[in-house]
Amino acid sequence: MRLNRLCLKKVSLISLAMVAGLTSSTAPAVTLNFSATIMPGTCSLSLDKSVLPLDEMSQARLRSGVLLNSQPFTLKVGNCDGVATAGLQPMITVSGEGVTQDGKWLFRSSDSSAGGSGVMLVQSANMPNYNSTEVKPANTYPLAAVGQIPVGKDLPFFAGISCGGSTGCATVKPGKVIARITFTFAYR
Repeated sequence: MRLNRLCLKKVSLISLAMVAGLTSSTAPAVTLNFSATIMPGTCSLSLDKSVLPLDEMSQARLRSGVLLNSQPFTLKVGNCDGVATAGLQPMITVSGEGVTQDGKWLFRSSDSSAGGSGVMLVQSANMPNYNSTEVKPANTYPLAAVGQIPVGKDLPFFAGISCGGSTGCATVKPGKVIARITFTFAYR
């Protein structure tokens, strides 16, 4: 029995020595790299109308320097969150297909069947006329000061049909006018 204890102690010491040797050796290392992009806050955008019918009209009503059937709509900016970013300003950017016709930008998608006419968009709470400043692609509309988070804001717009001036109106042909306008929130 004394021999068993002596053997057991030796086996235990040898085992401890082996374990100690295993733990002191260096194990292979694996590195996990993390990356993330921290973005400034954002806002939700909505329109009070998803389709804005500008009604049917006679080709004869489209005359040089006239904006017809203007209809209002509102772009609503809300639910803004995030952190204000120094040096950047929250704004809305406008985009869409169209043409400059006699000095006026008219939104018109390539799948329009009408010729020589398009949608003139004006950012205003008041009924516009042809001489009003039209919205063009890449126009921006600030929502708050630089470095500030916007608080709910409504941007009023009007959209109407025009053929521009005398050159554009000379090319009017009947058909459907289709325009798709995109409003995008961004910090710049």
